[in-house]
Amino acid sequence: MCGIGGLISKDSTDIIPLTKTMMISMNKRGPDGTGLFIDKKLYQYESPEKINYNKSNTNLTLGHIRLAIVGDKTHLQPFVSCDGKLVMEHNGEIYNYKMLKKRLKHDHTFVSNTDSEIVVHLLEHYYKENGFTNLLDAIKKTVADIDGIYAIAIKAQDEDKIYLVRDRLGIRPLYYGQNDNIIGFASERKGLWQIGITEPTFSLLPGHCVILSDHISSPIKIAEPSVVYSNKPTLTTLADALAAYKKVLYNSIKKRSQDLSRIGIIFSGGIDSVLVAKITKELVPNVTCYTSGIAGSDDIKFSKIIADQLDLDLKINELNTKDIEIMLPNILNIIETTNSTQAEVSIPIYGALKLAAKDGLRVVFTGQGADELFAGYPWYVQIFAKYGAEKLKKYMIQDLLLLYKETLEREDKLAMSNSIEMREPFLDSEIVRTATSIDLNLNIADQNDIFGKRVHRELAIQVGIPKHIAYREKQAAQHGAGIHGILSKIAEKNGFTKKMITKEYVDSISKREKLGSSERYGYLFDKRISWNSAPWVQLYLDKLTNLNQIACEIKR
Repeated sequence: MCGIGGLISKDSTDIIPLTKTMMISMNKRGPDGTGLFIDKKLYQYESPEKINYNKSNTNLTLGHIRLAIVGDKTHLQPFVSCDGKLVMEHNGEIYNYKMLKKRLKHDHTFVSNTDSEIVVHLLEHYYKENGFTNLLDAIKKTVADIDGIYAIAIKAQDEDKIYLVRDRLGIRPLYYGQNDNIIGFASERKGLWQIGITEPTFSLLPGHCVILSDHISSPIKIAEPSVVYSNKPTLTTLADALAAYKKVLYNSIKKRSQDLSRIGIIFSGGIDSVLVAKITKELVPNVTCYTSGIAGSDDIKFSKIIADQLDLDLKINELNTKDIEIMLPNILNIIETTNSTQAEVSIPIYGALKLAAKDGLRVVFTGQGADELFAGYPWYVQIFAKYGAEKLKKYMIQDLLLLYKETLEREDKLAMSNSIEMREPFLDSEIVRTATSIDLNLNIADQNDIFGKRVHRELAIQVGIPKHIAYREKQAAQHGAGIHGILSKIAEKNGFTKKMITKEYVDSISKREKLGSSERYGYLFDKRISWNSAPWVQLYLDKLTNLNQIACEIKR
């Protein structure tokens, strides 16, 4: 894991100090060293603050800050291919790098034992195969070989272009934009904001490539998600579905925990995090669960009970109103949005991550993706009852493919603000393929089903989780942690009340992008939903951002 960024000058702008500023703004993403590509050479620094380079006429830079997970700390990116024709930097994890390295080691010289280096050698292999004429084709073949998640920047030495590439589900973030003088990209939007690239900035679409030169290309599709779109399921019995799911879930957790002796779990006491924790404990020597929320909240109460029953090591960060009020400005800065739902969900996750960071953890697992894959949201049942399985599957796939901007970017930033890498076992490509092959009638019993995710829950029982835990009813993170009502109290304490809300402000909120299926359409189907915050809470967050001069785009 790391932070990546780079710039292309449209004129004679000195982009080296701008690159330094950009990397410093993201320095929590990479405490283990900084690499810089300038004037066709690589330079290494202890930290981005230590970058010291005289003014240059270069019109292109690549910068990298590293969080060391795989390999030692001595080899920093960017990497250069053996023939010197390609420069590459990568943020993410390549899970099959050992197998790929065995395939390539006879024809390539490896300078590190990191997973990231395999990418530049794969690119070199396919670029050479194409006669060094079609880098985009080499990129497509490379990502087809990779089992992992990635945001990648690639430059061919003989051209002033940067190719940006993002994994199939967008698990790792990458943003790009421009102004009159420069074109740039970065792992976080604030990296662009800090150097004068203002909105609109763009999130690279999952499975796409964008080429930066003297202009920004349109997104080019390079890979498809491993979603089975067919409405004819191939896993039609519970026994077959459980067998297939168990195999791919264990494989997913194994590959994400290889070479690690310590892993943390972001733990709510819900079935998703419980299942991840239970299996991870079988495979990893040292596993600690981290829960955060208001004292006495359901998540804290159930987490304690479940951890005791399953013999899980649990640490709890109990928050109060004052704690939340203090942390809010920082959270808004981290997640780069004032969307009230995004802010509410972030608070318990951030609180749990602070504990993990205090323990020196570098990797945590999360249960994200299970609801979208196994029909876990309460409104899915209503869609199923009203329109049937075919319509529901379209909604579920839509939610899955929007996770990149509705969940994954937010949680990546929260984790990296604590120099922690977050991994999502349920979003493994083989799990996605398997889950989207299961007959939805196996996941939803009938129109009165309050649980959903029945294949998921039945597997939990099969691996030793008691039924009363496996069938705990879902709560939204902000409700289970007791956060939802607290923000309203904080807003009112600071003078933001219902009386302040004008029709114009309500209209302006309605025009903002809806983030999350509950905001986008869930309320149309499930009258029980009360997940959206009051408009005066949103007004408070908007004003709080202005008061603290946080580099956050209010309209998002």
